[in-house]
Amino acid sequence: MSTVFLDCSTGVSGDMLLAALSHALEEWRGPGAGFAFLDKALASLKLDGFRLDWSEKRIAGIRTRHVDVISTLDQPLRHYTDLRAIIENSGMPARARERAVRALRVLGEAEAKVHGVELEAVHFHEIGAVDTLADICGAMLLLDALEAGDVVVGPVDLGSGFVHCAHGILPVPAPACAELAKGLITFGSDCGMERATPTGLAILRTVADELGPLPMGTLLGVGYGSGGRSSDEQPTYVRAMVLERVAETGR
Repeated sequence: MSTVFLDCSTGVSGDMLLAALSHALEEWRGPGAGFAFLDKALASLKLDGFRLDWSEKRIAGIRTRHVDVISTLDQPLRHYTDLRAIIENSGMPARARERAVRALRVLGEAEAKVHGVELEAVHFHEIGAVDTLADICGAMLLLDALEAGDVVVGPVDLGSGFVHCAHGILPVPAPACAELAKGLITFGSDCGMERATPTGLAILRTVADELGPLPMGTLLGVGYGSGGRSSDEQPTYVRAMVLERVAETGR
């Protein structure tokens, strides 16, 4: 089994995690292993109307993997219970399916709490629901493919400033992100933008076995995943590092 270290020192989002993990799998197992595996694995959701659009994005001179979830059919409005049913009825392997259900619940409970509604009433916008499913389920499927025995999550940059959302202009971290960041090691950089999204934080909360720096070990693969707002001016990406861990002895 391997150890996966998630470097979120410039932020985290669902699509950044998806891209970083797929890139790490390709770096470890060979060209095409990441995106080809995921395109096939996500078919187990039995959900029509979307595809993954993969590309390479250079951020401040660094080659990163980027992925967009593209809607190909109109999607209905889905609530938390609808998304949970899709995951539970999917053909995903047991561990990945269980983790995906947990991450969705963590996300749903945070949204329910900050908006003062019941969990079952939490809804996801049409394409947003498909994005959420692809990001959460894809991350769990990729961790299985990476044979991750444990996951270590580094300090997470939440960002700073203000963010525009459906409910107005909110300070960073927005309420749902602040709720989801509980238990993680976080900080706020002087970047003037949001650097952590609810889906990304929900995934981290679900998979983190340890919090802290890169553990001692032999590196097997490194993947870089950028997001839609990553740029030379705001060089943000998640770095996923796969390693064979070495036991640390006392000094």
